[in-house]
Amino acid sequence: MSFYWKTRTLVSGDYREVERNMIAWHNAKVIKKYKGKEEIYCVSRLFTDEGGLFCIFLKAIAGISYSIQNGFIPVIDMQTKENIFLSRQDRKKTNAWELFFEQPAGVSFSQIKDKPNKIVLENPLGPSDLFELVSAPQMTAYWRKLCEKYIRFSPEQENVIRKYQTIFEPEDKVLGVLARGTDYLNPGVGHAVQPSVDEVVKRTKRNIEKNGCNKIFLATEDGMILERMKQEYGKKLLYVDQKRYQGMQQNKLGHLSDYVADAIDMNRSYLAAIYYLSKCSSFFGGVTTGTVGVYLLSEGFEEFEFWYRGAHGASDEKTLDIHKL
Repeated sequence: MSFYWKTRTLVSGDYREVERNMIAWHNAKVIKKYKGKEEIYCVSRLFTDEGGLFCIFLKAIAGISYSIQNGFIPVIDMQTKENIFLSRQDRKKTNAWELFFEQPAGVSFSQIKDKPNKIVLENPLGPSDLFELVSAPQMTAYWRKLCEKYIRFSPEQENVIRKYQTIFEPEDKVLGVLARGTDYLNPGVGHAVQPSVDEVVKRTKRNIEKNGCNKIFLATEDGMILERMKQEYGKKLLYVDQKRYQGMQQNKLGHLSDYVADAIDMNRSYLAAIYYLSKCSSFFGGVTTGTVGVYLLSEGFEEFEFWYRGAHGASDEKTLDIHKL
């Protein structure tokens, strides 16, 4: 991209586009410098101030992909920069990635942080376009294979997952439902509109009738959604135990002090729920990075249905009111 367009993009405020351009420029530069050399570590440096475990996950697998495509050794760094899982003091001795996952190549960041033979990617951009993935089988196959080979849960995360392994009976045919609620009730511009509780119930009934599912596995942080689904499906409803929120929040969950205090445990429960959603025979959910994670961690579904009505304040149904034109 020319200097003119880079400057114009920066002035316009489209920082995401700037980030994409800078990453592409950086990648090309380090490939030229390190291509063909042996034992080069490629560090994906991930950070966030809001949580978003699967936003982080998608950046991580992008970094892993970049590493293996260029013959580098992938390493995930969630120590150097801010994240809600660890305080600044805790980050001196703990890598937040390793709370949930093992390192993709078995090499921790602490082992190589002082070595000169490494390159660093800052928040690489992952495969977050669900529409593109679903419509491109070859792309789906690539990312699923990468996840199968390089994504392994930490021992602590495995313990959380095993805690719920008996809730599925071998004869069950389960519909997985991902219903994000509270953290999208008072959203910022750009976040995808999520289905209402009534819409979740409606689509769940339709899917059960169509695909013959006898159980529903629900993943949600919203206590109101859970209670409504319990009323509808009783003992047919399966879910993991976790802290949940009631009513409209004024901020995203990642900005709430009580969420931050329990961020590790809450995200371990959430990750376990995502894992079990990926094992269901059918799926329904809104457009979120969690839904992308479910899709990539799975081996496929009889039916994969996602609900999309645009983004808040940009292209949602209320914004697209033709009567106001």
